[in-house]
Amino acid sequence: MEIKKIAVRGGHTEKATGASALIDELTEDRKVKDAVIKYLRKLGYEVLDVTPSVNYTSNASTDLAYGVNKANEWGADLFVSIHFNKAYDSYNGALGSEVCVYSNYDIAQRVVNSLESLGFKNRGQKIRTGLYELRNTNMKAMIVETCFVEATEDVALYRRLGHDKVGQAIAEAIVNDKVSESDTPVKKEEVSKPVQAPVSNTDDWVARLQAECNKQGFSNQKVDGIPGANTLKGCPTLKKGASGNITKLLQEKLVKLGYNTNGVDGIFGSGTYTAVREFQKTRGLSADGIVGQNTWRKLLNL
Repeated sequence: MEIKKIAVRGGHTEKATGASALIDELTEDRKVKDAVIKYLRKLGYEVLDVTPSVNYTSNASTDLAYGVNKANEWGADLFVSIHFNKAYDSYNGALGSEVCVYSNYDIAQRVVNSLESLGFKNRGQKIRTGLYELRNTNMKAMIVETCFVEATEDVALYRRLGHDKVGQAIAEAIVNDKVSESDTPVKKEEVSKPVQAPVSNTDDWVARLQAECNKQGFSNQKVDGIPGANTLKGCPTLKKGASGNITKLLQEKLVKLGYNTNGVDGIFGSGTYTAVREFQKTRGLSADGIVGQNTWRKLLNL
């Protein structure tokens, strides 16, 4: 099954506490979770953060149900729960990383192998059919036990690497892809209600594009209907398979310019792909069918 939508959760809350020793699980799993989400979005995946607030719940069962229910309702293709492990009060040495699963599968193995490549001991996949998150999710699920909070060598390595590098390694392993140094976020669009831009005598299409990019988190720009550097910078990369209001605005523009997208439905399908390539050819661009910064620049007449 192709993975497009990934639900990610940081484990525990203040009232359903996690492990604590040399480092605190609740504090650190939130940091790693945020990094995982950031890099998955940079790699072009649609991600939903299903982490409850730290003071959300009064018991462990409702804490776990929150993330599982959110992921199930959203229709995620994969559920990833970030945790840290503990086995002893203290431990002088290395214990390593493991990934808990309902049954073995390749993505989970890639994740634990990736953590091993950072220097953590590889404890492999652990079958845990009784764990709530693994038996109640409607999709493939994994619980990533990053390292042991009481193991001196684990914690020293984690601190040396930093949560961002650990999160990047997990994200890249999940999708079997690498984030380049020059990558900018190309997260998939949310399907949301169209944003009504302020009434203006400037370009209404540009104003609606600016407003939608702001709403979806790609930018924080002034909605004035005047295309400029901030408008261009806020436009996400669109490619075949994307869907949502920004794709619909792209289709509107192409149709207005005389290109046939086979409908203005907000779905980047074959018709839109062909129309984008034709537009790129006529503007002297590489006809790859991907709407990146160069293509947006031409669409905005910059």
